[in-house]
Amino acid sequence: MNAWSREDIIIAYALYCVTPLNQINPRNEVIQQVSEIIPHSVASIVMRMKNFRYIDPNISSGLGHVAKADKIIYEEFKHDWGALSIEAETLTGLDLFDSTPLHGAKPLSSLTDKRRVTRERVFFKKAVLSTYDDRCYVSGCALPQMLVASHIKPYSKCRSEADRVNPENGICLNTFYDKAFDSGLMTITPSMKVHISPIVKTLSNDDFTAFWLLNLEGMILPPPPPPPRFPPRREYLEYHNDEIFRR
Repeated sequence: MNAWSREDIIIAYALYCVTPLNQINPRNEVIQQVSEIIPHSVASIVMRMKNFRYIDPNISSGLGHVAKADKIIYEEFKHDWGALSIEAETLTGLDLFDSTPLHGAKPLSSLTDKRRVTRERVFFKKAVLSTYDDRCYVSGCALPQMLVASHIKPYSKCRSEADRVNPENGICLNTFYDKAFDSGLMTITPSMKVHISPIVKTLSNDDFTAFWLLNLEGMILPPPPPPPRFPPRREYLEYHNDEIFRR
């Protein structure tokens, strides 16, 4: 059995962060590709990824015997998602965060934008969408072309990289609700209740707006798909309620 290096564990943690929990299995094409790059079998990588489920305080349902090295990597990168995304892709040479479990990952190339900010945004999107099983949190829409990793505290208002890239500052929404959320026409409280701005009624009285927006008032959203890997953090929701929502 080959020993796990620090670099190998970083790759496993990055994969854990962006892979839907129900797709952490040997059939995942990305995991298969990674097993050809680092000296570990597919089964070994899957087991290492599941270790992080046990460490993750939001889940704590992984394997019970977790190596100290896994805990060290988790603590090092749990608030430094930008560094994690850059390092994992550099180590593998794969465009990990534009990949899919079904089709795998393309090699990094001169055409791939390697700028840190770009890779951070790609990581953020992948991690947020994976948390919500690639479905809009409000509508359940699963059309990939319609899904957005919407920042709760707007990207432009984040004063630190940790806030900009933290998947707990994101919610998966369809493009319609993303626009309404960003513009303050709707908000979600820490108790997961949807509120619609009273301004909406003054802006439009058409049937579409009434059905798809006004009817959401007071709706209680269920928790993100269990187990919630990166649930929306209370402080970000409070910021949106207080600073973005148009009362």
